[in-house]
Amino acid sequence: MAHGPSGDSAEPNLTPLLDVVLQLLMFFMMCVNFVSEQVNQNIKLPPAESAVPMDKTQAANSVMFLNIDRNGALVVPGHEPMKHLYEWDEYLRKSYEDAKNLDILNGGSGEVNTTIVIRADQHCDYGQVFTLMRKCKERGYKKLQIRAEILGAKKT
Repeated sequence: MAHGPSGDSAEPNLTPLLDVVLQLLMFFMMCVNFVSEQVNQNIKLPPAESAVPMDKTQAANSVMFLNIDRNGALVVPGHEPMKHLYEWDEYLRKSYEDAKNLDILNGGSGEVNTTIVIRADQHCDYGQVFTLMRKCKERGYKKLQIRAEILGAKKT
């Protein structure tokens, strides 16, 4: 493609295209990182015959994953493992207040519709799972789920 009297050919500038591609690549890498942090791979879920995958309509709403490791510590993304009940309570209180304030900022009435998904290691003390469920209810969360591994399948 010749331009002007000298016959120089114009080549497209690929710098903006490469910039966009690299930004998209970084965005998806970060998304994968955040999702993998929520679902702690070190936790071995207990097997269950009646376990079902999460409904897609629930996945579209706000979901908070709470992981309990084999030592009974609450593991959530961005925090050190929380071993004491007062740390659990403080984390749940702050998360609930944040969700309530976010709903108000979005023009809502401050109702929190977050689904809590509890992923507990099969070797942890299930009294702690019950305690975590009770703490979630005390804070105001209404939707609780417990994850299990489907027999004969990988993890859900």
